[in-house]
Amino acid sequence: MPQLSSYILRLGGGRVRRWRAAYVAPPALPPPTFSLRVAFASAPFANPVTWTDISADLLSLRTSRGRQQVLDRIEAGTAQFDIDNQLGNYWPDNAAGLYYPNVKPCKRINLQAVYNSVTYDIYTGFVDEWPLSWDVPELHLRSDIRLECSDLISNLSHFDLNIAGYALEYSGTRVGNVLTSLGWPVALRNLDTGQSQVIATGALTGENSKDHLQLVQESERGILFIAPDGDVQYHDRHKRFKAPYTTSQATFGDASPQNKYRAIEPSYGGSFIYNDINITREGGTLQNANDSTSQTAYGKRSLSKTGLLIATDNEALSQAQYLVGRYKDPSVRLKKLTVYPQADPDNLWPLVLTLDISDRITIVLGEASISRDYHIEGVTHEYDTREGLWVTNYQLSDADNQAYWALGTAGLSELGITTKLAY
Repeated sequence: MPQLSSYILRLGGGRVRRWRAAYVAPPALPPPTFSLRVAFASAPFANPVTWTDISADLLSLRTSRGRQQVLDRIEAGTAQFDIDNQLGNYWPDNAAGLYYPNVKPCKRINLQAVYNSVTYDIYTGFVDEWPLSWDVPELHLRSDIRLECSDLISNLSHFDLNIAGYALEYSGTRVGNVLTSLGWPVALRNLDTGQSQVIATGALTGENSKDHLQLVQESERGILFIAPDGDVQYHDRHKRFKAPYTTSQATFGDASPQNKYRAIEPSYGGSFIYNDINITREGGTLQNANDSTSQTAYGKRSLSKTGLLIATDNEALSQAQYLVGRYKDPSVRLKKLTVYPQADPDNLWPLVLTLDISDRITIVLGEASISRDYHIEGVTHEYDTREGLWVTNYQLSDADNQAYWALGTAGLSELGITTKLAY
């Protein structure tokens, strides 16, 4: 806030007048500059790649990563970039174009922002389509294209596993082995080891790699996603029990000094009440956990998972018990948080360019008596260079505030302090 200073003016005849003036607050930092880069000259899985900056032609963008809610699978992150093609550089057969002959599908693409001299990655994926369009020349309309992009998760859906098989191994090891089978560079991975082992497969013939990895995630209750810089991230189910995910990274609310938000979409209903959980592993028997008190209050509400790669029935039962403990009662969900960083540039730009999947934030709504923590499950960004308006939306899940006991995990293994066994 601007500070007020007092100045004393001595006038003739001994009179004194006090004049108060506010210092003018320093101007906000300049808005971010955005850099859109395409690796025209590099193979899709090369590391490192050679980037070509095409930011001068960027008109608008939309990126979407993560999932809508915590029980969904994380699908491929997508992006759309509207590009000015008036000079014809993005026609694949234009031999006079700047990027000929490399205007091709599957080229790596990256969006960055620079704010206050700090560079932030926002999205990294691959160009799926260079859509071709042409406007009637005499109307003097623009010739634009919309690049359709998706990240490595989409590439997994096009790759089938034809191998001798994988051994009994921890879930993170299995993720790494599938990525190696795909040919993804080891340097572009950040994988947790995993809390659970997944069963040996035997020979695999024509098994879709994305389907297999989604089963690994469901078996572990972990998540696999592509970070803004393009690295593969695998979070096992204990990731959010540990630093930095146990500490809120930002508070959004309706009072100063909380960070400003544009809109919040709360939800309180029965969509995520489950009090009858059935888990069946591959080659195992059905394991059930239920809560009679919840069933009396809300009716019987079932959630079933089959064909999981869990190694033992006991672990399948532990997963069922964990899920019924977490979802037997309703909670206030905040389905979406919308932020316009222009409303408070110095504070909000660093947040919207940094906060990502799994990060923990706090929402305070005095009128609704809400003051609780949430994890980010999904992130979307939209921006039009001509309008200058940036909009960020976060999909959120209630941070699991139950007290757990997890042997060997700092902060979760003090007997008598946290006593509910974490799965």
